[in-house]
Amino acid sequence: MKLKIGEKELNIRFGYEPTLKSRIMSRLAKLENAKITDSSGQMENLEDLLLLLPEFLLVGLQVEHKEYRYDYDTGEGKDKQLEKAFSLVEEYSESEDGDVTLLIQELEDEMLRNSFLKRIFQKEKKKALEKSEKPEKKEN
Repeated sequence: MKLKIGEKELNIRFGYEPTLKSRIMSRLAKLENAKITDSSGQMENLEDLLLLLPEFLLVGLQVEHKEYRYDYDTGEGKDKQLEKAFSLVEEYSESEDGDVTLLIQELEDEMLRNSFLKRIFQKEKKKALEKSEKPEKKEN
């Protein structure tokens, strides 16, 4: 996937290691299922999704753009790179064609083009949905 932000053209590709070690799929699945099952907190869910967007973008930048890389195991350098990703999202959203909800969908579509990641993501969504549907036990 190619993404143009300002003068930058970015190649987005979700590699095996950065995608799994960031746990982005399970976090995205939980947010999507929360959006489906909890209509009362729609604004909060949207904010959570928008807060996840820079990290989602950052994961997609890991394979093709060394200037956005960080250590997946220790998290070293992640905060600095996440600041850059927030700036990219801000620049994108301020542009004339910048639709962040469309960007989230495009990133998800790109991630799911890899059939292995697609299967894992679908399993995570199912687990998150099942967990959210279980009735909570009340203490007496």
